[in-house]
Amino acid sequence: MNKQSSFSVEIIDLIHRKNGSIKVLLADSDHAWQKRLAMLIESEPDINLSNIVSTKEEAIRASVQLDVDVMILEMILNSPKRDGLDAVAEILRNKALPIIVLTSLNDPEVMVEAVVAGAVNYITKTNYMDIPVAIREAHRRQSSLHADVATIIRSEIELIKRKELHCMLTPTEKEILQLIGLGYRQSIIRELLGITSNTMKSHVRHITRKFDTRSIREAAEKAKRRGLYDQHYAT
Repeated sequence: MNKQSSFSVEIIDLIHRKNGSIKVLLADSDHAWQKRLAMLIESEPDINLSNIVSTKEEAIRASVQLDVDVMILEMILNSPKRDGLDAVAEILRNKALPIIVLTSLNDPEVMVEAVVAGAVNYITKTNYMDIPVAIREAHRRQSSLHADVATIIRSEIELIKRKELHCMLTPTEKEILQLIGLGYRQSIIRELLGITSNTMKSHVRHITRKFDTRSIREAAEKAKRRGLYDQHYAT
């Protein structure tokens, strides 16, 4: 028996059926990690490792065909192209399955993309011992982002929202919002920007529509919460 076959047999031996337990599907192409996670999950009385797959295609197929409750997924499966992201998107198009990312990648961009794609949690492999707790939370649909990535992901999402906000507003609209936020009346703003009353009304109408608010002041408050105002401008 070659080394590859030996690995497979050892992992299969660690997979036991436990009645009434949380059924988990693992997708990871690293045989050492397959065995490590199989041993960890086997030590939990209420969690059962139902199956292990190694490729993106197998992960997608198994998620649909097998009766599983939670999936653990590595970001790199067949290739170094982070194909786990594609797997998350494809799986969730077909099935509402809680997916926990467990990976060696700690790239903030990948973290955000995984969560935006629908992963319920993102854990780096340095903290793999936290997987049982994450599985239980995911099964209860009460999953919270793991501490080692939560701050990074929130910061990245805030940055993305801020960039989107800047892109959706014209330079004049930004100025109006900033001046409103600083307490200037619309009549003063018209004079400062050199625009007519009708032009000002048009800008206000566009801004409130973009922010889905009833007033320009409410829009200015929302813009401030989203980080539109530059600190040097407000001082």
